[in-house]
Amino acid sequence: MHSPCYFMLRFLLLLLFTLPVAAQKYNVPLATPPAGYTWQPLPESRAAMLLPEGWQYRAEGEKGSPTYYLTQEAIGESGEYQTGLSLQVVRKAKARTGRPAPEYAELLLLRTGFGPGQQQLEKAASVEGPFYKRTVRYREAPPEADARVVYQLALANAKTDTLYLLTFESPEKDWAEAWKLGEVMLRELVLDARQ
Repeated sequence: MHSPCYFMLRFLLLLLFTLPVAAQKYNVPLATPPAGYTWQPLPESRAAMLLPEGWQYRAEGEKGSPTYYLTQEAIGESGEYQTGLSLQVVRKAKARTGRPAPEYAELLLLRTGFGPGQQQLEKAASVEGPFYKRTVRYREAPPEADARVVYQLALANAKTDTLYLLTFESPEKDWAEAWKLGEVMLRELVLDARQ
């Protein structure tokens, strides 16, 4: 039988790993990066993210809709990686999707985490100035692969009709350590709110 301290510790650890990431930064100069990170400019998007030492960076996609990858390992030929963060940017969301960015963000994350082999762990929504924020964290356990945890953050700028979809993922067995890096990367994201 476990003591009450054991259950309290489990509760606190669970709470720590389920809290949503704090607010991102908008229209601010880049500060000195924390130890173990460097700033990775995302020029097409006038943004910057922290890149952990030893991680890889790759950008692809068309103008107005770039995708950036910050990954622990090199990305394979077919685009696969185990641990990392991707940022997809959709400018002029209404013209591209038929829906304004905030509505499209909500639609994207509405059913996330409910597919076959998926279990939704957390979901949140908030508004910060022109940004509509939607987050979801879920466990994905396909029958043919190891389980992984995925955290998605959709930031929709209502003024500029731009959507930023950030996805951080890792094998479930590595999630606790990987999320220590991912949480910092997401929290310290710097965006130009005029974009």
